[in-house]
Amino acid sequence: MARIFTLLVLLFTVSQLSAQTLTGSFEYDGLLRDYRLYVPGAYDGSQPWPLVFNLHGYTSNAAQQELYSQMNVVADTGHFLVCYPNGVLESWNVSLPGGSQADDVGFINALIDTLSAHYAIDPERVFTCGMSNGGYMSYKLACELTDRFAAIASVTGSMVPTEAAFCNPSHPIPVLEIHGTADPVVPYLGLAFSLSIPDLLDLWIGKNGCVGDPLVIPIPDINLLDASTADLIQYNDCEEGTEVWHYKVYNGGHTWPGAPIGIGITNQDFNASSAIWEFFLRHSPAGPSATNDADREIAEVTAFPNPFSETLNIRLPDEERTISVFNSLGQLMWRGSRSGDFVLNTVQWPAGIYWLQMTGYSKASSLVKE
Repeated sequence: MARIFTLLVLLFTVSQLSAQTLTGSFEYDGLLRDYRLYVPGAYDGSQPWPLVFNLHGYTSNAAQQELYSQMNVVADTGHFLVCYPNGVLESWNVSLPGGSQADDVGFINALIDTLSAHYAIDPERVFTCGMSNGGYMSYKLACELTDRFAAIASVTGSMVPTEAAFCNPSHPIPVLEIHGTADPVVPYLGLAFSLSIPDLLDLWIGKNGCVGDPLVIPIPDINLLDASTADLIQYNDCEEGTEVWHYKVYNGGHTWPGAPIGIGITNQDFNASSAIWEFFLRHSPAGPSATNDADREIAEVTAFPNPFSETLNIRLPDEERTISVFNSLGQLMWRGSRSGDFVLNTVQWPAGIYWLQMTGYSKASSLVKE
């Protein structure tokens, strides 16, 4: 299939580039397909960066998903590019009734190539996530385009049973599902055209060869006015280092946790965009652009207890390391260079999710303050 590239605002010199959302389009399979690309100000093209696709829901669009998810704020801190593609007729082809019939798998595959031709993108650190229909599409990409993604995430999405039946990923792939138990659009317990979330998790637990009982981490109820609480359920013992994680939002609606726009019961105890990036960081393979030694060294950094309260003990190698602690919004809470064991005073930190990262490296560890 011939592809005619019509890059609208993509060719910038490094000196001209600042934080901005650019737009582009190209013809694929007889259709003009378009997208938005957020480029943080820190990007200069000197090193390959991760790329995250963030797919909109049914009847929504790329601009609305960019505004609603607020992932650009996390990208500024996390140093990754975010692409918001548009589906045809405001939908993605995942076999849902009334959905698109376009070749969206082929389009996303071509879009990876398009962006990689114009930006320094690490092919080993390409990820996809999405809201509702966009979550369904992320699962479809995990099934049919496994080799192009390091991990996927879904917020309020699921899979159509027929799609699930024919899902054949080429290898295990890390999966994160964020879902409310009171979701009225994609019900937690399923519909005729939508797997229940327990069945969805079982599907991916099986495909990833996970064993053992999950680790259940209660998310601190830091917002008493959001009418919801959440648990993080982790299946960590899976093949090839993969994981299956699930943020179960009790009484949560068809919403993106942490979103500033209220369209239903929206949990504010954690931020979905930050949680997704935290999960993706855990599954950033060391490709040709990655610092392999540094990625191995992060395993030498431990923090305890977890969950923690007034103090956090950090254990580092004997050689000095620079580490950072970020909150769930990607805001820096502490940064310093240390070696050996030391203690952080966290009395003033609010309850919630934090992540510990060795500065400049891809891996991160999640922490919970009670």
